[in-house]
Amino acid sequence: MANLDPDNLKFANGGDAGNMVIRDLRKIGFDYQARKHLLVRRGRKEFTLNYRYLGADDTAGPNYTGQAAVNSRYDRFEV
Repeated sequence: MANLDPDNLKFANGGDAGNMVIRDLRKIGFDYQARKHLLVRRGRKEFTLNYRYLGADDTAGPNYTGQAAVNSRYDRFEV
């Protein structure tokens, strides 16, 4: 279980990546509870996501809780 705000997931060009990441996570067996911002996976599973972490941008401002947040930037590639 992890807390996840898809609004803080961005592509390299700054475009929103959240919806695509959530869709890809659901394809491999994760559940995302949007109202609670929870990413859930029951049981063990090895997996690979087709994203490469590029770094973070600390100018994102506050997240949905009001706390300071960062936007994580990713490249998506085909597997």
